[in-house]
Parts: sequence; structure tokens; C-alpha cells
Amino acid sequence: MKVGFHPLALEELTEAGQFYEGRALGLGRRFLDAAERTAQLLAENPALGSPSPGVVRSLGIPQFPYAVVYRVDSDRLFVVAVAHFRRRPKYWAGRVR
Repeated sequence: MKVGFHPLALEELTEAGQFYEGRALGLGRRFLDAAERTAQLLAENPALGSPSPGVVRSLGIPQFPYAVVYRVDSDRLFVVAVAHFRRRPKYWAGRVR
């Protein structure tokens, strides 16, 4: 299954990676790699994430306080947000359509 990203989800991913890289050399790359592995795991097993109200699901990114929030379309997994666990709950809800 292909993986697609909402443009704002890509922005969130990039910003989080830059934040972590600013904290420690190589940490941003570790975050991006973990996020990519999580998205690929979900592409292979779309039902793995926890259901949320509506049509979205989410799965945490190991070792980081972020989750990949996604929906499953007929031929792809669409990442709606790369959301921090403790910031603005469900701010991404308008992206689900």
C-alpha cells in the first residue's frame, strides 16, 4: 500500500525533525527514521493503529511523544497529521476529508 501525506503533516514531520536535531546531533534523523518506519509498518498493517472517532486511526512513533494519525483510502494510507501527544488535541480534524 502506498503512503501519502497531507502537506501540513509533512510540515509537522519536518519541524519536529528540526527541533530534535537542534537538541542533539543525529536525534532529528532518528526521529525521521522512526516516523518513516511507523508509516511503513502501517502501510503493511493498516488496522494496527488505534481507532479514533470518525475514519482515522493513530499509532505512536516509538521513543518519541508523537503519533502518526492516518486514514485508509482504497489504495493508500493517508497521513493526516504527525501529532504531538500533549499539544492541541484533534487540531487536525479538519484535514480528515
